Amino acid sequence: MLQRGINHLALFTTMFVVLCGGPFGMEEIVPLSGPGLFALVLLVVPLVWAVPYALIVAELVSELPMEGGAYQWFKAGLGPFWSFIFTYLEWISWALDAALYPALFAEYLISAFVMLGLIEAPSPWMHVPICLAVIWGCGWLNIRGVKEVGFFSTMMTLIILVPVIAMVLLAIPQMSMAQFSPLMPEDQSGWDALKYGLVWAIWSYSGYDALAAAGEEIVEPERTYPKVLAIFLPISIAAYVLPLWAGLAVLPDWQAWEVGHLGEAGFVLGGALLGTLLLTAFTVATLGIYNGEQLVLARFLYAMARDGMLPPALARLHERFQTPHVSLIFHAVLFSALSLMFDFVELLVLGAIVSVPVYIITFVSPLILRWRYPNLRGPFRIPGGWPVIIPTALVPTAIAGFLIASATQEELVAAVGFVAVAPFVYWAARAYNRWRGIEAVASSPVEVLEALERGKARPDD
Repeated sequence: MLQRGINHLALFTTMFVVLCGGPFGMEEIVPLSGPGLFALVLLVVPLVWAVPYALIVAELVSELPMEGGAYQWFKAGLGPFWSFIFTYLEWISWALDAALYPALFAEYLISAFVMLGLIEAPSPWMHVPICLAVIWGCGWLNIRGVKEVGFFSTMMTLIILVPVIAMVLLAIPQMSMAQFSPLMPEDQSGWDALKYGLVWAIWSYSGYDALAAAGEEIVEPERTYPKVLAIFLPISIAAYVLPLWAGLAVLPDWQAWEVGHLGEAGFVLGGALLGTLLLTAFTVATLGIYNGEQLVLARFLYAMARDGMLPPALARLHERFQTPHVSLIFHAVLFSALSLMFDFVELLVLGAIVSVPVYIITFVSPLILRWRYPNLRGPFRIPGGWPVIIPTALVPTAIAGFLIASATQEELVAAVGFVAVAPFVYWAARAYNRWRGIEAVASSPVEVLEALERGKARPDD
């Protein structure tokens, strides 16, 4: 039986590591979008995208706080087939993202060894043992349980936040609004400048439903998850905007910014100590993201296998730790192979395109569930009835379409390929399970009926 080991602190820190990870990686967007426009985008996108997204997820997890998260919401609203299709796409998008980080961590670590003079000419295969150590080390940690993952995430959050906060505090005397001028680069069209900033912001302010996949391992998820989301969202905004401002104050030559520039700002403000701490935070952030994403990915497959949608072996729990160890080992094997075969930078963009249908169906899920189950209510519900919930769902849905508009033809073709394969994966999995005498769970499981009974005691809108 799954153990409820994720409390408020563990949920917040895991959410911070997986969904934010600090300001690192945004430096290369500054010369493309411009300091003023990029800062404006980072402040406006939360209002029209992140806040509605978080509110929708808070309502859904409050109503159906079940293992598998979005998979369970889709199944309750759309039935087994479409829940499988959209969960498959969500799994693909998270897997493409996760596959990037072991190689990134290895690259950063090898670069640090070179800078410290520990090695001179690294072997092209040196990243392999580092990648495998990250993959299997994180797999082992996840098998040991969610408490261990939460503790690890708490340590990662401290390593990231302490030097970032120190950098911002030291830069305050030099910070002024003039540093956000000009609005955008002179040699960049307004559309292109806006596109770069928007794509990065949408990608960074996303994934709020991810940790709901471990719903049955969170302490009182129907209450804890909405509360932690409400705390996390403003902190994540500050974690992007304030370091950007501090960096511009110290290194105003924004046209020359590139990845790692915030580390240089740390060297200017706090010498070798702060600079080294920031570069260390940048490196460990990739490790924390990968570790947290294993928790998410394994729960998708576990929940689907438990419902008879995937081979039953993926639903097995470790005898001692009560974690989905077979699913975790499957992912470790998968990423071990992928880390040796592919360059995932382009696939990260592809993953964002593949996730667009999942964004859209997540945003409209409250509408579907309110229509199908009028009495389904949790401790949190977006107030105002239909006049509020409809625009709350449709505004971010329209923005999700922007990701499609900004994609290249090659990216769209590849994304369509992933979508086209989904029904065949579904039919193959169902055929295998039927051969084994296993039938899929119906679209209104016992948990939904229990949630409906709870909701009957609550007043309707």
